[in-house]
Amino acid sequence: MKESSFFKTNDRLVNLHNVSNINFLNNSNRVVFNLNYHIELSTKPGTKLISDYVYLDGRNSEDYDFIVTNIINNKFIQENFLIHPNGYININEISSVKFSDKKLRVIFNLSHPITFIDEFHFKRITSEFVYVDFDEVSEYKEFVKRVKDRLG
Repeated sequence: MKESSFFKTNDRLVNLHNVSNINFLNNSNRVVFNLNYHIELSTKPGTKLISDYVYLDGRNSEDYDFIVTNIINNKFIQENFLIHPNGYININEISSVKFSDKKLRVIFNLSHPITFIDEFHFKRITSEFVYVDFDEVSEYKEFVKRVKDRLG
């Protein structure tokens, strides 16, 4: 039987096809599913675009560990997502990957737009991105190899 692409959260089912990345917030027992489309939020200077998202909160650390285990063991996630130290990235949502050897950083540019305010206080549009930083060169190199092996 084929694994469902829907994952149950606290109050809804999330279609994993539409999840761009999953982040684990261990200190707050929260999992964040960032979706592959943006929403517009009102702010004081106007509006901004952010990724829509769904939270999944554990009631306590044991409940959170159970949730994380279910994510790790989900066949759809195993087949379609790339694991990184703080979560997962949907490989079908990756537009490009940049490897910064100097900063020991891997940057994943994703497929949908968001806005940010630049240093001159202008609103700019960019792609959603996830960056993964490393403290150790060996960990960085191992992750880069895994990314390159998985993505081709």
